[in-house]
Amino acid sequence: MIQKITFLLLFISALSTSSSAQLLDAAALDTMKVYTSIESAMKNPDEVYRLHLNRKKLTEIPPEVFQLKNLQELILEKNKIDSIPDEIIKLKYLQIFNISQNKVVVIPNAMLSLIHLRTLDISDNFLDVIPENIDKLANLEYLILWDNPITVYPNSLGMLEKLKVLDLMHNLISKETQDRLYNILPDAKLIMSAPCRCQDGE
Repeated sequence: MIQKITFLLLFISALSTSSSAQLLDAAALDTMKVYTSIESAMKNPDEVYRLHLNRKKLTEIPPEVFQLKNLQELILEKNKIDSIPDEIIKLKYLQIFNISQNKVVVIPNAMLSLIHLRTLDISDNFLDVIPENIDKLANLEYLILWDNPITVYPNSLGMLEKLKVLDLMHNLISKETQDRLYNILPDAKLIMSAPCRCQDGE
């Protein structure tokens, strides 16, 4: 009997925890408080929807970030972060992710499971490849990748049906690749510098 009661209490607790998490629409998200330090965020982790840790001299994404189950906007601009750990998959409601002006070299497969992601900004980093399965980010609207030494632009970009803007400014891209991108993304706004007489990314 005691075991049944204990199980029931655990089950109710799990339901309660699950129901407290919710995906906000863009307008509602904009009204939420912006936390600017891990210390303040961890005081009320379930209430953190927006976390801005730009210019903090970070060399990695603080592990505490992955405990923020309701986090939907994460800004890590202008740090010294060189990788995105697989724990990013824990931020299942993430909609806006900005890790621009860092030292990231790879978009990990784990990131491609963030199905609610609308804006991804990895500009001014060291990416050389856009993942072949980038189309898993089916809700992506803004993909900001300017100033990266990218050499691979997969055709799967054309399967991002909700994409509004693809920013590749200052990337070295051949005319052939630019023409291909225009063809596969006819409804998106593409921002690119003049084509180069080069192999992409060199």
